[in-house]
Amino acid sequence: MHLATDPSGPDRRQAVEGRLAHALRGGITAVRDMAGDARALADLSRAALVGDIESPAIYYAALLSGPGFFDDPRVQVSSRGLTTGSAPWALAVTDSTILPLAVAAARGAGATGIKLYAEVPPALIARIVTEAHRQGLKVWSHATLVPAVPMDAVRGGVDVLSHAAQILWEVQRLPDFRQRMNADYATAKPDDPKFAALFGEMARRGTALDATLYVFRQREDGLAFAAGVVRRAHAAGVPILAGTDAIGAPADGPLPHLHDELELLVTRAGLTPLAALTAATSAPAKALGIDATHGTIAVGKAADFVVLSADPSADIRNTRQIEATYRAGRRYEPAAR
Repeated sequence: MHLATDPSGPDRRQAVEGRLAHALRGGITAVRDMAGDARALADLSRAALVGDIESPAIYYAALLSGPGFFDDPRVQVSSRGLTTGSAPWALAVTDSTILPLAVAAARGAGATGIKLYAEVPPALIARIVTEAHRQGLKVWSHATLVPAVPMDAVRGGVDVLSHAAQILWEVQRLPDFRQRMNADYATAKPDDPKFAALFGEMARRGTALDATLYVFRQREDGLAFAAGVVRRAHAAGVPILAGTDAIGAPADGPLPHLHDELELLVTRAGLTPLAALTAATSAPAKALGIDATHGTIAVGKAADFVVLSADPSADIRNTRQIEATYRAGRRYEPAAR
């Protein structure tokens, strides 16, 4: 999700704290922010950690991308006050970038992972991943980076590919990353042999797919294709993650959007309710690198869990039947109460 794209605008502190409290009371104990203003994110993360605000734990990425991306207004506002493309959490990279310093700066900004976005060639992907892993950071990538395609990112060693719909670009090649939404989903076939090869490589390496079906909920052709991708990736043994991009706010309804994503994973992508639950618990904990202490209920692990009044393994919609959320052992009542 994205919490701090524009902390001086729609993502002002009071609004974000409201979204975070809404998420926590709606059953979410940790979030992964996929690139925003690390100055705001670091402060939010600290406040959540020490209990100054009602919030899930916050983990976040530092974005590395080719120079062409930095005319995007989102990255301009998330690095306001600095030369665009120079911020440690939003850095333009090329083959001449001194990667040990770039990754160290991302770590200094508090990032848990590196996000790759666009204009990253295959050879540079592999170099970034090698350095990030050497310094203990995960690498989370858009599924297509242009000129690199999904298989290039997987072979480069990224830990997660985001957006199942973007897997399309393994067979439909883009001239420019800005056209990534101009897809011909109507003729796309999730059973294309190139996709099968991609999923086999992802399963072999343990590369996770962050599905984000929720993003395409109002575009049927894109949702149908993305759901078909998730169905086949899951069958091939690819770890699936439940992400939404948008966390949700109290004005959007009584619960965060994650519950809608879980329902889509079952009703459209064909996952069992238990597999969908895994996509929201142990699988993302592993993607964050915190699975030794989070993601499952076990002796010695963090007391982060949600109590439901009905069985979600029988009906995934029962994740909405929240009795309480526990975060670091503290009980939070549902917002509806």
